[in-house]
Amino acid sequence: MTTDPQMDQTFRSIARLTKNWPGRSVGPHGAGRYLNSAGSLPPILWFFNAGHEPVNFYAALDPEQQFFALRSLSVIMKPSPERDQLGAEMAQHLAEELTDILPNDIALVGGNCQGAPYAISFAQRLLELGHDIKSVAAIDAIPDRAIAVPALLNFGEGAPERNPFLSDFALTSKRVKNLFPAYRQARLPCGHGHYFDEENLPYLLANIENFIGTRIRAEVHQ
Repeated sequence: MTTDPQMDQTFRSIARLTKNWPGRSVGPHGAGRYLNSAGSLPPILWFFNAGHEPVNFYAALDPEQQFFALRSLSVIMKPSPERDQLGAEMAQHLAEELTDILPNDIALVGGNCQGAPYAISFAQRLLELGHDIKSVAAIDAIPDRAIAVPALLNFGEGAPERNPFLSDFALTSKRVKNLFPAYRQARLPCGHGHYFDEENLPYLLANIENFIGTRIRAEVHQ
């Protein structure tokens, strides 16, 4: 529980929307999910927008991959500066709640679309708490929050309007270089919101693996 009534109620709303997600409930009101806590691979933590996303993502991961499924404020609050601020504060509070159960080394903190800014706020607070975060990632978004961690920026080819590199490469490159010490732009062969469909997910996982230099996908036996 937090001392902020609005934040506390919003965590309750997230917990209701994630109650059927796989994994052990963690964080305020059980708003997050921890899967494969005994795994030997440093965890991936991701802010999702819908229930099928963490299910498909986790099913494709290496059996040794620790994984935290978190949720954005999509459908809970309408987009607004107030939502952005509350989401950032909630992400920081969530980091403080989870720091004791997280290992020191964290492979990746990411988020898609609306969840991406919260992922950066969450990662920044974890850094301040002493965790070693190897990388951050976003899909169809450039979180306007600076962090001293390399960033993987994925964009769906079916939604070019969401990729500012296409409209002004020079300006966007300058902006991104001011946000992250290093970054890579990567493509996803799908439209907005379809990155976790079974046919598209292998491309996202391959982008992550190529960026962090570690295999995270489960081996597929024919």
